[in-house]
Amino acid sequence: MCGVDISPEKVAKINAGSSPVVEPGLSDKIKESIHSKNLKATTDPEEALSHSELSLLAVATPSKNNGQIDPTYLLRACKQIAQVLSKLNRKQIVIIRSSVLPEVFEECGEIFKRLAPDLVELCVNPEFLREGTAIKDFEDPPFTIIGTENAAVEKKLCQLYAGIDAPIYVLGPKEATMVKYASNVYHALKVAFANELGALCKVSGIDSNAVMSVFVQDRKLNISTKYLNPGFAFGGSCLPKDIRAVLYAGKQSDVDLPLIQSILQSNTHLIEKTCKRILDYGEKRVGMIGLSFKSHTDDLRESPFVELAERLLGKGIDLAIYDPNVSLSRLTGANKAYIEGVIPHLSKLLVSSLDELVKHSALIIVGHKFEGVANLSAVLKPTTTIVDCCNIAELKSCAGKYDGINW
Repeated sequence: MCGVDISPEKVAKINAGSSPVVEPGLSDKIKESIHSKNLKATTDPEEALSHSELSLLAVATPSKNNGQIDPTYLLRACKQIAQVLSKLNRKQIVIIRSSVLPEVFEECGEIFKRLAPDLVELCVNPEFLREGTAIKDFEDPPFTIIGTENAAVEKKLCQLYAGIDAPIYVLGPKEATMVKYASNVYHALKVAFANELGALCKVSGIDSNAVMSVFVQDRKLNISTKYLNPGFAFGGSCLPKDIRAVLYAGKQSDVDLPLIQSILQSNTHLIEKTCKRILDYGEKRVGMIGLSFKSHTDDLRESPFVELAERLLGKGIDLAIYDPNVSLSRLTGANKAYIEGVIPHLSKLLVSSLDELVKHSALIIVGHKFEGVANLSAVLKPTTTIVDCCNIAELKSCAGKYDGINW
């Protein structure tokens, strides 16, 4: 292995068997590799590339003042590699380890196409190493991500990680780049959430560590895959109400909770965005599958689909709704009072079958996956548009136009 860096000082340190950065255990690893002649460092890219098959790019991608990634160093490295490979007429698998968004990956690809045509297979292999525990994170990762659409490259990179006991997931390059950002943003979200909850607990004389120590024991919902599938907005009688209660408690105690406050704003924004998306199609006859706030219930209270229906009706849309769980004759109490206040003429909108909904609609919003919904493709007219809020794979092949809310 040959490492390349523009800093002579870093190169000299590595070749002397020491680490140029503070990282527990790294100096010992470098010293051992230098001694066994498995590692050397150089400032000359040609020296490194003349005998290599794989190039791992781990170049800084700092933020600009406006928050945008500054890809200057990465693009410069790609250009250097491309020029050397072109000069050597040597093929190479180039693996981007740096944190980059899809558009930066595409920029890198254009450099290689322009300067080293047909010589480079570009792929992504994002790293998930934390400073201070980088070696442990590398040797014992939760998974390894490979971003490529080339079977030969996939095989080669899987061999590279054969000694690591962790699952390997192969995605498209763009999806692979986003896994890194999804992970880091979520980590930051968790820290901010715990801190805001801790602040609220503190002013109330509550032990926040005791609260969170039990909170994290719930592996079925709290620390799990639940609620992490992209889809439509949340609703119901619990989540919106309890968020508002926490926000009110914070206001009473003069505690700012900007993250928690943004949750309801984000939810409302998704409903507004979906409504606009539907209206932009220009169809007047719209069908909606699902009205309750989630499947397997008839609870309409604070359902995002009720709110979406209300907005569409307000824009003059001729709306039909199919929800086999919702029967006006069965609605009672708060559930009945809520829907009568929001959509008082709901009985005129409900249809009794999917067939009736399909006949009525030029555009169909799929909010719930009821029986028969996955087979809609077989009965749709070629002109019908499907707006899928459930990410139902079978609907992607529908005869009409398919629009996945988060696909």
